[in-house]
Amino acid sequence: MIKQLFSFIFYPLAILLPLWLIGFGIFVLYVFTFHFAQDTHTDAIVAWTGGNYRIQTAISLLENEHADKLLISGVNKNAKPHSFLGNIHPDLLSKIDLGYQATTTEGNASETADWVYKNKLKSIILVTSFYHMPRSLLELRQALPNVTVYPHPIWPKDFAESTKWMHTRAAFHLFVEYHKFLCVKLYYLLKGLMR
Repeated sequence: MIKQLFSFIFYPLAILLPLWLIGFGIFVLYVFTFHFAQDTHTDAIVAWTGGNYRIQTAISLLENEHADKLLISGVNKNAKPHSFLGNIHPDLLSKIDLGYQATTTEGNASETADWVYKNKLKSIILVTSFYHMPRSLLELRQALPNVTVYPHPIWPKDFAESTKWMHTRAAFHLFVEYHKFLCVKLYYLLKGLMR
């Protein structure tokens, strides 16, 4: 009885654990493929709140004329614009729209899609954290299948200098995002099969 129970548990784990590890390795390699070309110009920039330097990076892209308008999606309803936008030129401020509806990544994609369709855009730059990018692109492909999305990942400050970032919260977020990505991928796969 004990031997049968051991076999029932051990053999599935012996198959699933290596697949899980290989999948995580592929996911990490996929994340590292995201690079933003500095000569990229699109119809708009979209920044999803929730991580360091996302908004600052998006505003910098707008200042450097990578696009003519910017959506900041997932803004806290109680936040005052000057608290996260800072003192920027009024001309620049007029090019920024704030989205207050999104509270999740799926919500960000939906809010972005509404804004993109309303403005009749064909291409956007997406600014979010590097570990968040795979799931973000997956959600956006569902919400905006005919729009070109250029990823602009936000990397840890010391990413280029050493491997120290691997011992920070960024590595933990990457690990967590792998499982969230798997869940969302499975959800859309099952949704497609049920059609």
